[in-house]
Order: sequence, then C-alpha cells, then structure tokens
Amino acid sequence: MSAMLQVTEEPLADEDIVLLRRGRRGRFLTAVFAGLMFLLLASSAIMFVVLGASDRSLRRGADGVVILLCTVAMTCFAVFLGRRLLRLPQAWRRFNRVLKGRVPKQIVSGHLTGFGPAGSPGICYVFGEQRVDVALPFWNEIARDTREGFRPVTAVALTDLPVRLHLLTLDPDAPPVLLLAEYPMSAQAWNSVEEVSNADREAVRKEELSLRKFFYVLALAPLVGSLFLGPLILLAAFFVLTGFVLGMRSPRLKRARYKHGVRGLVEEVVTYRVRASNSNISTLVHNYRIGGVMYRVEHLGQAAAPGQRVAFEYLDGTGIMGPSALFFRIEDEPVMTL
Repeated sequence: MSAMLQVTEEPLADEDIVLLRRGRRGRFLTAVFAGLMFLLLASSAIMFVVLGASDRSLRRGADGVVILLCTVAMTCFAVFLGRRLLRLPQAWRRFNRVLKGRVPKQIVSGHLTGFGPAGSPGICYVFGEQRVDVALPFWNEIARDTREGFRPVTAVALTDLPVRLHLLTLDPDAPPVLLLAEYPMSAQAWNSVEEVSNADREAVRKEELSLRKFFYVLALAPLVGSLFLGPLILLAAFFVLTGFVLGMRSPRLKRARYKHGVRGLVEEVVTYRVRASNSNISTLVHNYRIGGVMYRVEHLGQAAAPGQRVAFEYLDGTGIMGPSALFFRIEDEPVMTL
C-alpha cells in the first residue's frame, strides 16, 4: 500500500460475522449441483470414448468429427468442474476459520479520489495513484473464490473525501471482501426496527392484487383477437397465469415479524443486471450504501444518486441476496412501491 493509505488490523465484529454467514448460504446446494454436472459430463465423455472405440463406423466421416468434438468438449468441462470441486474443501475450511473469529480484518483509510467497477467482478476504490479492488458479499463468491461472481453495470460514489474500508482477506491472491465502507456522513444514518403491521400487509396485498388485475386486463386483447386468430388464446392464457402467480400472497411477508427502516444519505450506488433463468429478460438491481452498509433494493422508478437522501423499509427475513424492501423513497419525490 502507498504511504497515502493507512492500514490497521481489528478483530471481526459481530455484524461482520452475521454478514459472512449470510454470504455462505446456498454453497452446499451449489456444490451438489456442480458434483452432479461433473458426474454427468465425465460419464458422457467416457460413453463417447467407448462407443468410438467399439464401433469403427462411428469414427469415419461426419459422425466421427461430431463424436470427437463432443468428447473433447465434455472432457474439458468435466476437468474444469473437477478442479473447482477439488478447491472447495480448502476454501470452506478457510472460510469456517474466519467465522470463528481467528482472522482479523484490515482497516484501510485514505482520501477517496475515484470509484467504479473493477477489472474482475467487484468494485474498485481509487486513492490517488493506488487502486483497491474489493469483492462484495452476495455478488461475489466469498465462500469459495472472490474473483468470481457478477460484474456491476455501473458503480458511482461520493468522492474527494476520507473513507475507511473494512476488508477481510480470504486468499492473498484474490481481492478482499468489503465488509463496511465508512464515509464522513455514515454516522448520520438512521435505523429502526418495528413490528410488521396489518397496514403493511394490506398495502402489499393491494399492490399484488393491482398487478394481478393489470395482467388480467392485458389478457383481454389477445382473448378478443383469438376470435379471429385462434393461437392468440395461448397468449391470453399466459397473461392470466402470470397475473395469478404474481398476485399471490408474498410468503416472505407472511413469515416476517419485524421490519427495518433505513434513512440517510446515499454514499454509493452499484447496479447489476440480473437475467432471469431460461429467459432473455433482464432487470437492473440497485445496491445503495447508506451508513456504510450496502443494501440491495429492488424498486420501480429512477435510481437514486450519490448525495441524495433516501428512506426505505425492508423485512427481517432476508434471503440469500439481501433484504426484501417494502417501499423506497427519494426525499421530495413520490413513494416507489415494490
């Protein structure tokens, strides 16, 4: 590190341990899925080799080329997955040692002059001539390899002010995990905890029913069109089914007992593009750092910018990817409901 940066060590706080525990959720299922894929690819590659060796006719002409290409491709993928699986036990042992508080975190302090996406998945803080690449919980594979994960579309922050980064190094050859980023205004953030009221449940239910009605009305157009073009009835059925599913009661809201309120100045905005599985449809997911803590908030309308004051509420039953927000509001602007 440059002389412009001050680096100290501190033990992990309870909040850090909670954040890391949430970040490791789902790793067992991911490992099981990767193991099944490895077995499938390896067995398929072996089967193609046996077929090619036992039947000479399959080794001639176009069939032979196809079998060779498939065998090579599946073997390469199997080797790739196998190497990743072999590194898992060591990474998990290292991560479990961190959760026991045996590894200190580093506090990097300096005058922030730049901020943006890093070269690898993650974000980058610039302190003069020095760059500090970091990985973010939930968006990077902190329980396995912080060099892997999602790459942000945009990343902006307040600059030209002092910043303290709380970093945890899991692998000397990989970017550290960013636990907290303290800005001068971080202490001014306001947090609250309240019970989820019936009014909250009714407001969310009203939004769900409104969304269902929207798709039902949308289904009327292809339904009428099906009188002239029969296959349009399938499009109408799709809209009806979509409205029915999206209008169902939120199970997370049903289980939640408490809601958390956050209000403060936006210090960073990191936006990711998330594509739904088996679909070309993608959505932008905004992450706001307020009070030094990063919150994932999915909302309608325009995103907030660094320096704007915002307020939002989220449920205590947080999932793998972070809080489930009830509402999001930029000061002096209308409420944006989820």
